[in-house]
Amino acid sequence: MTAPRPRRRAQRGLTLLEVMVASAILIMVSTMIWASFDQTSKLRARIGYRQENDYLMRTALGRITRDLRGAYLSLHVNQTQTLLAATTQFMGRGGGSGGSQLDMATFTHRRLRRGSHEGDACEVGYRLADRRGGGSGMDLLRREQARIDNDPERGGVLDVLVPNVRRFELKYFDSTTEQWTDIWDTTQATGQPGRLPARVRVLLSVEEGERREERVYSTETPLVLTRVLTFGLPIY
Repeated sequence: MTAPRPRRRAQRGLTLLEVMVASAILIMVSTMIWASFDQTSKLRARIGYRQENDYLMRTALGRITRDLRGAYLSLHVNQTQTLLAATTQFMGRGGGSGGSQLDMATFTHRRLRRGSHEGDACEVGYRLADRRGGGSGMDLLRREQARIDNDPERGGVLDVLVPNVRRFELKYFDSTTEQWTDIWDTTQATGQPGRLPARVRVLLSVEEGERREERVYSTETPLVLTRVLTFGLPIY
């Protein structure tokens, strides 16, 4: 007699409960992986935005301090053409709801066209204005005019230096009183005629992120030519 063959053990499949548990575990792991990648992506975008914003603000502050270091006053006028006679001025107004405003003559003009009748001197102005094209917030505008005239507050080309600005404040250090002031006006007898501040403090803040949090940037720069330039004037 032949021995009976052993019976094959019946192959057992997964129960519905086991399938549901495995699916739940897979969903949990997938969710954790997706959340990790999502947070990494948001953090990367936030860091990239902040780095770009920091670069923009450093560039803007560098431009402002460069113009301030080149600021000057001079008694020289065009003696042959009285209609074009102009005197240089430095007019800084205090910061209110509209922020500080500054108009000055400076030696920071760059001649972009060859053969143009322009020099290093120019008029430069800074002020806040409503955002162009609508929308909330303010823009910091920079005005430059290649030729100095008798109206230091108008003329030239306006460019948006920094968009979405919340505050723009300038403080001027008076070396005679050893105090900081919000206003510096060389056009008024009651102001500071014939001299420039020893240093200027610049504060600039912008709105950042979805919560529109304020991020403040500041710097301080000395002025080189604080006295009126009188060289080359006729002696009477």
